[in-house]
Amino acid sequence: MIWRVLAISLLFLSSCGRTYHVVHPKERVEIRKVAVIPFYNISGRRDAGRIVTDVFVTELVRDGRFEVEEPGNVVQFMFDEWMQRVGEIDEDRAIVLGKRLGVDAVITGTVEVFEDGIGPRGVPSVTISARMIDTKEGRVLWVGRNSRKGDDYIVIFDFGRVRSVVTLTQRVIREMLETMQF
Repeated sequence: MIWRVLAISLLFLSSCGRTYHVVHPKERVEIRKVAVIPFYNISGRRDAGRIVTDVFVTELVRDGRFEVEEPGNVVQFMFDEWMQRVGEIDEDRAIVLGKRLGVDAVITGTVEVFEDGIGPRGVPSVTISARMIDTKEGRVLWVGRNSRKGDDYIVIFDFGRVRSVVTLTQRVIREMLETMQF
């Protein structure tokens, strides 16, 4: 009986997260160094874009597959190029950024939902979409979107629930990074 409960719980757990990704290049692309543009925040939560950007950079460094450009250099580039909006970059500016900072790709994205779980729901919720753009040709190499709630990780009897929005953000980003095939 307990095995059936565990099997059903794991089946339910695997269907809760929604991660989508697309890898476009037909040939293998080598990405050694990336820059992360500050994420655009449409969540309504103040500073969510900054928090997610910081966590994304931290998780990229922790992952170890890429060298990550210093965020201060990216912000300085945005200032020098008169970039008004965070979270967006066009092909031409991606190519200029690549040449100026010596990066192979740029990652940008949007924070769609960033709820800390305080209030009637009591469960944190995070939705992030991101994309990686090649800085040599300006083409999209990877697109990812992940939406999770803190109770998506419950295995049984409330075990596994994520109660912190920052911890949930880390897990969401780690799951997104797993879909990158570079």
